[in-house]
Amino acid sequence: MKLRTRIALVAAAAVAAAVAVTSVLAFSSARRELIEEIDESLVERAGALQRFPLAAFQIERGLGRGRSPTNPFGRPGVGFDALYIQIVAGDGDRLIPVGQEVALPVADADTAVRDGAAISALRTVEVDGLRLRMATVPISAGALQVARSLEEADQTLRELAIAQWITGIAGILVAAALGLVVARSALRPVKELTDAAEHVAETQELAARIDVDRSDEIGRLAASFNAMLTALEDAKAQQHRLVRDASHELRTPLTAVRTNIELLARAGTIADADRSDIIADLTTEVEELSALVDELVQLATDRGADEPFTPDLRLDEVVEDVVTRFRRRTGRAIVLDAAEARVQGRRGQIERAVGNLIDNAHKWSPDGSPIEVGVSGGRVVVSDSGPGVEPGHRDRIFDRFYRAPGADGKPGSGLGLAIVKQIVEDHGGSVFVGDAAGGGAVVGFEIPAFSADS
Repeated sequence: MKLRTRIALVAAAAVAAAVAVTSVLAFSSARRELIEEIDESLVERAGALQRFPLAAFQIERGLGRGRSPTNPFGRPGVGFDALYIQIVAGDGDRLIPVGQEVALPVADADTAVRDGAAISALRTVEVDGLRLRMATVPISAGALQVARSLEEADQTLRELAIAQWITGIAGILVAAALGLVVARSALRPVKELTDAAEHVAETQELAARIDVDRSDEIGRLAASFNAMLTALEDAKAQQHRLVRDASHELRTPLTAVRTNIELLARAGTIADADRSDIIADLTTEVEELSALVDELVQLATDRGADEPFTPDLRLDEVVEDVVTRFRRRTGRAIVLDAAEARVQGRRGQIERAVGNLIDNAHKWSPDGSPIEVGVSGGRVVVSDSGPGVEPGHRDRIFDRFYRAPGADGKPGSGLGLAIVKQIVEDHGGSVFVGDAAGGGAVVGFEIPAFSADS
């Protein structure tokens, strides 16, 4: 079932409920007012008849022969105006006017009035299929019962009920039709969203956008959809750029490996020294390929994102562990100035980011010069003694495969700092680069520090 059909049905159901409640209340109110009017008329008539002597009623014991009931005024009544009178005597006999064929029923409420236990009684009775409203009042001879037909009142209520049914059904149909129209109009932007999503799914064309000319929930949904398409388009462009750059970077070491292998295969006899040089070159190229592939996987799959966040991670201890390993592996002097710092983050990824920063400083620093590492709050700063980074290149050193001037012949794929940026941004932080006080570059990052209130 379509959404607009559901909305139309809900609108019709709501109107039906409102009509039903309103009709019941209106019908009950009309019925109550009609009965109250009849009761007032009966009480008024009974009050007038209470003043007449018993002989004025032309009463007889049993039922008379006439067809129209009479009253003490001698005027017969017809239909709704017909007045039925009966006296309940103290001995229990029922006395009715001459010519009245209807004998009214006597119940405990009527005998209570006759015996003086009640002032009056009003109730609805049925005699031979005729619905009557009856009032019972006391008189000197017992109790006087006065009744009149409810046929006209019932007919009025039936006509009212029919009118309410017709009006209610018409209102429900109109509400359903209007609900369908309103739903179609209100859901038009949703249809545009659906069409756009289906178009993107079929064509993979992420440049499609939806015009947003409203600020309500539908407008926000359209804006969010456009933002999602923008993010997907950017991700696709980055993916294509990564594949293109990776293919370019892989081509050189693969060519070198193939050349060395072909040389080994074609050479009938080759000196041991030359063979050793070729094998060493192959080993170096394979190691660089392995490192490049590992970094590509890191960038493409965001490896490590499944590692859980540590809510109270000692950043200074993480950096100290990385520095210790790097000292042992390279023999480079590294000066660490770390104050106690706590952050929320993934330990493995932060270790990778710090390691890449130190590796970058090691690559650019002259042999024998120390590397300085500082930790404060959520900030990690790595300073080298190299040539520094020219201002025109500082915005690009964190780009993928970017190699600064003078990087020829230096190891690395140009992905290390890009991985640092990705990890830091995943932690809600930012990267920076500047000049060291004694020459060289300062490269680092800052991520939000841990707070006990967070």
